[in-house]
Amino acid sequence: MGLVYQKQSGLIRHYPAETIEFTRALIMPGDAKAKITAAEVSSDEVERLILKLDIMALETEHEGVTRLVADCADAVLAMMRWVKHETTFPFMSILGKGGQLDATWAEPKDVGGGILNPAGTPLLGLYGGASGGVFSWLRTFVANTALGIIPSQIMSARAGMLHMGMIDATQVPKVNRIRFTLAGQVGGAQPTKFSIRKGFGIEQMPYVRFARPVMIGPRQTQAIDVMPNISGDSRPELLSILIAEASVLTL
Repeated sequence: MGLVYQKQSGLIRHYPAETIEFTRALIMPGDAKAKITAAEVSSDEVERLILKLDIMALETEHEGVTRLVADCADAVLAMMRWVKHETTFPFMSILGKGGQLDATWAEPKDVGGGILNPAGTPLLGLYGGASGGVFSWLRTFVANTALGIIPSQIMSARAGMLHMGMIDATQVPKVNRIRFTLAGQVGGAQPTKFSIRKGFGIEQMPYVRFARPVMIGPRQTQAIDVMPNISGDSRPELLSILIAEASVLTL
């Protein structure tokens, strides 16, 4: 087993249906104790989730990202229970079909797509592209000119998203601040100090972790803006986990 399972196997147990005050994630700016309606989950479901997170972390081949996923496993579990409350279907991971739940890394095509933008509102794709029509995180930035990574859109009623951090595959990342707007409430800008990472260079993928993971639950509105301090091409990629029905996690 990998680091996620080693560190978070203690989470594996039965959880009853309950309302919880989850303080380990940003759910609503200005609210330190946002409440989540969490479904009952079995120990088998939780183990399937932890094993899936373990695989997702290992496949990145990045020590920092692996630690990040391990540290955020409890937040992913809370989000999964929130989504399950809406769907009533169990978390089945790779075994799932139809309405059963699974977890995956968010991809550029998800921005403006059917999970983040189920209404199909046009021009909500990455960097303002057509809905679901952008397939790369790459963008040419202009110094000190803000840009929306995720334009304001409403999450599906049967899905959730957890933003944990960000990586950038370019040699000189350009983004140095990020801001989350949740349910119309604008949070404060957070630093993304790629440039001060130890071992910075092509051989070590620059990454940052947010001070707390940011949780977008079913039917929740989100928008994410970034500010570059340098002009040029950059590839700020969100380290975000989607929990959704197997039937909508399409190719």
